[in-house]
Amino acid sequence: MNVLHEPIFWLFAAACLAISSIPSLLRSIDRRKAAIIVTLWAMACGTIYILFGTIPAIISALCSAVWGAFLLAASLIRSGVKSMPNNRFENR
Repeated sequence: MNVLHEPIFWLFAAACLAISSIPSLLRSIDRRKAAIIVTLWAMACGTIYILFGTIPAIISALCSAVWGAFLLAASLIRSGVKSMPNNRFENR
């Protein structure tokens, strides 16, 4: 079975990417939201593991984790740059 020609694989890989992007869109993340996001992401990656095997699951999990970390860092930097002028003039 060639994984790259399976539309189900691409749907679950896109789901992994979308779920890992959620923290960068939220203003605040409490423990309950974080647990739900991690559970959904693990279920999507676990489904890939069950249906297609170890290598596709590792690749999709790694790619989605790196993408989520990149987006989270970018959103933190953007929010810091936005609030920087406010903090600069309030302390004077």
